[in-house]
Amino acid sequence: MARRLNSDPMNRVLPALTAFVICLAACAAAPPSTPADAIDGLRVLVRLAPEATSGGAPDERPASIERRAAASAGVPVRYVAASGAQWHALMLICSPTECDAALQRLTADRAGFLVVQRDELRRR
Repeated sequence: MARRLNSDPMNRVLPALTAFVICLAACAAAPPSTPADAIDGLRVLVRLAPEATSGGAPDERPASIERRAAASAGVPVRYVAASGAQWHALMLICSPTECDAALQRLTADRAGFLVVQRDELRRR
């Protein structure tokens, strides 16, 4: 009678265990360092201006707030969270050298944003 090669449970467990250990080691490895001039971002709080036509509350969907803020700031924007009923936390995706100019452009858009301020409580 011929012996079956994979009948021993260790022959099946050992490769799976080896793959698990390799994956675990890869996850535990330190992430690559980012260069000093890497794109970081600036977290800001905004309060939307009322709609010009109705004077009522503006459309507060995160995607539309991101688009409006990105158009005003001139840099990509990521919606972070609502901060109360009227305030929204946004991340301006910009390098440190361009964040100040993006913040000024966003602040200048009074038709879209009633108030824009740095989120001093949440520094990255």
